[in-house]
Amino acid sequence: MMGHKNISTTQIYAKITSQKISKDMDLVTPKFKAMEEAFMMAI
Repeated sequence: MMGHKNISTTQIYAKITSQKISKDMDLVTPKFKAMEEAFMMAI
């Protein structure tokens, strides 16, 4: 537990964090793919 007295509070934070990570990954995935493709062309 993250120091909360009630597990439901921790669950709320965990859900928000999971959603944030998912959105962030959606933003960076195309950038990483482009970097990978550029690297493969340079080999």
